[in-house]
Amino acid sequence: MWTESVDLHCHSWHSDGLFSPKEMAERAYNSGVKVWSLTDHDTNAGWDEARETCEKLGIRFIPGVEITCKVEMKSSTHSPSSWHLLAYFPEGASQEFSDWLYDMKEARVPRMKSMLEALRELGHDIPLRDVEKYAEGSLGRPHLARAMIDHGIVESISEAFDQWIGNDAPAFRERPLPSVSEAVKMVQQSGGITSLAHPFYYGIETNVLIPNLLKLGVDCVEAVHNSHPDSYRLELMQQGISVSVGGDSHGTENRPSPGKISVPIKHLHPCFRP
Repeated sequence: MWTESVDLHCHSWHSDGLFSPKEMAERAYNSGVKVWSLTDHDTNAGWDEARETCEKLGIRFIPGVEITCKVEMKSSTHSPSSWHLLAYFPEGASQEFSDWLYDMKEARVPRMKSMLEALRELGHDIPLRDVEKYAEGSLGRPHLARAMIDHGIVESISEAFDQWIGNDAPAFRERPLPSVSEAVKMVQQSGGITSLAHPFYYGIETNVLIPNLLKLGVDCVEAVHNSHPDSYRLELMQQGISVSVGGDSHGTENRPSPGKISVPIKHLHPCFRP
């Protein structure tokens, strides 16, 4: 049996989404979602609002977060700057984990200041406050890109990344990241469940990827992601690991709302099943 009522990957304006947790929860509900998670990047700032809205709507909310980690395995075909680990807390997260997340969020500020200094040296002066006004929680490059549009430096977010702040661009600066194993350990200590986000993005063959994930203690893999072809989804489902499902909605035109993505219930981790 298949279902479209589960979506476990969604972003609000607390990271790089366009709308509030309340708005994204309402969009999930209107799309028929019954089990939903808000997974902003490296922050739990939207959990309370999302939980309260879901309680009013009558859908099950699973607190989540998308943790930015170091690259775990090199690929000959892909060159991501990081791997992303989804963490879920059906019973709630510990204060220790929340403190760890807060420290990660704070690490984004020195990195952003370094990128602004690089842009300043390249002739473009953008105050930090002009970037922060777009970030309700975790400060990131999409917020800087929007500030660059405001300042007339670029005309689009993609242009900002391509010319100025992308991984190989002149104003890009790295920030300290945990390893996947470090993140898994912190999540497990708080009673959470982990899933590797959008695995196709990393360019590792599934018969190599899955044994390594299991060795690291990762519980699931996000086989059903909006960007994955059906053949890749089915390939991952045959690897003997539970799966999660995510539309990865940011409220943008190409994926405005959570939901409307099919997954076989038998492959879902038991705590995600509707």
